[in-house]
Amino acid sequence: MKLQYAVLASALALGGCEKLGQQAMNAIPDPSAAQAEVAQAAYDDLRAQNFSQLMTRLEPELQARFSGNEKEMHKFARGLPKENYKTKKIVAKNIVKATNQPSKYTVTYEYAYDKNLVQYDVSFDKAGGSAKIRDLSVSVFGEKI
Repeated sequence: MKLQYAVLASALALGGCEKLGQQAMNAIPDPSAAQAEVAQAAYDDLRAQNFSQLMTRLEPELQARFSGNEKEMHKFARGLPKENYKTKKIVAKNIVKATNQPSKYTVTYEYAYDKNLVQYDVSFDKAGGSAKIRDLSVSVFGEKI
């Protein structure tokens, strides 16, 4: 009987944490239409290995970081799924404000494919701010392509 109460209490606590996490994410604004459009276009550029177009979407600091690593970018981009994704959703939003560096507003998108899941983090200066990408990263989970 004590075990059943412990399981029930754990389930209620986890449900409460999920609800609090969702409320915290909802407190951070969604990206502006322009930011969402640039984020999607940059992801599409990566998948198509269209790096010259991708560079136009990045802030100069990020352009400089990526410009010397084109070979690595090609290798990385080949690992992204080429088929159409089944679903796309925002799974996290985060704002970082530090005194010694520029602010960063990061949106994490999740793209679901038949055999893969892609997590795409794209950062801007602030929610509703510039449509130039400050930082990005992509992680691919699932079967090797």
